[in-house]
Amino acid sequence: MKNFVILFCFMASLLMSFESYATEQCINKNQQLGAIYLIETSHKDHETKPTKGKFELWRNGHDILHINPSKQTTNQWHSLKNNSFRKVSYFDHYQKGIEFEPIALTKAKWQLKYQLVSEEQLSKMTLISTKGKRCDRIEHYKFTNKDQSIELWWQPELQLAQKIIYHEKETITVWQLNKTIFLKSDIENTFNKIEHYQMTDYADIGDNESDPFLRKMIRLGFINHAGSGFYDAQGNQLAHDHQH
Repeated sequence: MKNFVILFCFMASLLMSFESYATEQCINKNQQLGAIYLIETSHKDHETKPTKGKFELWRNGHDILHINPSKQTTNQWHSLKNNSFRKVSYFDHYQKGIEFEPIALTKAKWQLKYQLVSEEQLSKMTLISTKGKRCDRIEHYKFTNKDQSIELWWQPELQLAQKIIYHEKETITVWQLNKTIFLKSDIENTFNKIEHYQMTDYADIGDNESDPFLRKMIRLGFINHAGSGFYDAQGNQLAHDHQH
């Protein structure tokens, strides 16, 4: 009997160690990854041809990148102390960027940058089903109101959306996770691509309005503190605020 108790305790200890290791691995994957989404927007009248696009989310510790290829823009957020964050907007075609002053963000707004969906939003959705374990666990949620309905397939351990179906009155937009990247060199290379861009501090824009690039960015509305959330396949933000 004594030997059985010892064996049982040993096996329980191994199981706890494995669970702890698995959790740690998920956390490490969570903090350093790239997620490539394919986006398709179709019209419910079926008369307009669907549009397709792509969106990239990259994480590297305290830094987040949102890459919008259709607009050739990259937004970066770097977390600082006291819930403040510095945003940098990069314009890939020009290889130039605008550095903004640090701003304060609530936990929910930071989560929108980090994982595209906040815990507050998840709490308002209905959990339909779950499958898988640990890093591969997927939760299926639904949300409906008079303006929109949303279905979300969510990977909680990675804090990552696997699929979103976003219904509005006239359109259906589908975000599908096409590829998840965990290779450290790929992540670092993506962040390093923007290191050589020519930068302008937001506070200095008023003194450099003769710059054709800055004039164009102001006219197009790119130079602001606009939020970042879900987009249609053409890179336009979706209208309603549930995902923003």
